Amino acid sequence: MSPHPAPTRPAIVTDGLWRKSLSAIRSLGKAGFEVSVLGDSPFTTGFWSRFTEKRVVSPTAAADPEAFGRRLMETLEQTPGGVLLPMEDESLRWVSDNRARVTALSRVLLPSREALTLAWDKGATLAFAREQGLACPRTWNPKDADELAEITGALEPGAFVVKPASGSGSTGVLYGAKRSREHWRAHWERHGALLVQERVPESGRGLGASLLFNSDGDCVAAFAHCRLRQYPNSGGPSTDRRSLHAPALLEQSIALMKRLQWRGIAMVEWKEDPRDGIPKLMEINPRFWGSLELAVRSGVDFPVLYARAALGEKLAPVMTYPEGVRCRWIIPGDILRFASQRAAERESLREFLRGLPGLAEEWDPRDLPGTLATVICTGAKALNPRYWKYLARG
Repeated sequence: MSPHPAPTRPAIVTDGLWRKSLSAIRSLGKAGFEVSVLGDSPFTTGFWSRFTEKRVVSPTAAADPEAFGRRLMETLEQTPGGVLLPMEDESLRWVSDNRARVTALSRVLLPSREALTLAWDKGATLAFAREQGLACPRTWNPKDADELAEITGALEPGAFVVKPASGSGSTGVLYGAKRSREHWRAHWERHGALLVQERVPESGRGLGASLLFNSDGDCVAAFAHCRLRQYPNSGGPSTDRRSLHAPALLEQSIALMKRLQWRGIAMVEWKEDPRDGIPKLMEINPRFWGSLELAVRSGVDFPVLYARAALGEKLAPVMTYPEGVRCRWIIPGDILRFASQRAAERESLREFLRGLPGLAEEWDPRDLPGTLATVICTGAKALNPRYWKYLARG
């Protein structure tokens, strides 16, 4: 045994409830990091991974930003020099707004405030992309709910989608049905400003370009995937996806993010338009994404690469990976997708079960406690109506 043990490398993962957070915890733990996890209850899935060294009970930034910030800073003070992975939009927003305090104690890769603001504003993102010559769906930015009602009233049913103008993920997204002015006012009140977007036909493939930029603005990891299935079936986070070789898509995505002088992690979301075969830019997701585990299993280990880049290591770019690797979000995503899909459209039960548990992103033979927690914690959260809205999250 060496008389000088290797120094520990601390890492802090926020929002430990989410499946992407569990993926990050597992990756970092296997790479030798001592992982602290923030979560708002004992039913935080990431608390129960065997790769979690410390559980930090904290309100989420979405629920109580001030209390979240206090608890995060306490954790950073106890683990100086640790790598910080903010996993959710509101956590990232708090870290960005307090970057001087955070970076004094931790290692974190952050885009500029201006770049983050643009990425969170879907209308601004698409306007910027059009200036760069990228293909985008037609988009309207109503000033209020009444103007939104007028715009949607003039469009064909099914030809548009309404989504929150700020943020990422599928919460608050509504697809092309006619609704009353009162409905739009209530939806605006609940989700904030909304935009209207031409809907790319459902048959078009959903594509994702996942990227990591180091502190110098160099892209050090790139990965593309396509959606196979999603929940809700009308449009939502992917429940089944596979890795994809898409050099042109990655090249366009990297060029876009470089124009923003991006730092850190991002996924550029596209949808291939079956009418002309051209991918159309949908949005920029400036945080770790829901299907993170697929990239990890394909050999592009974004959490570990992010941590190493944040620590200042010089990384050889990771741009190659096998095509056709599949990974499924089973609990509860693909189960709900299968149960809610019309029998004539879904696969047989035998086909649904094919490849399990290996294809399930929840499954890790080196982390059976974490695997079990995905079942128990998800079941416990399902009993609380507060979490029902998150079933349709990216």
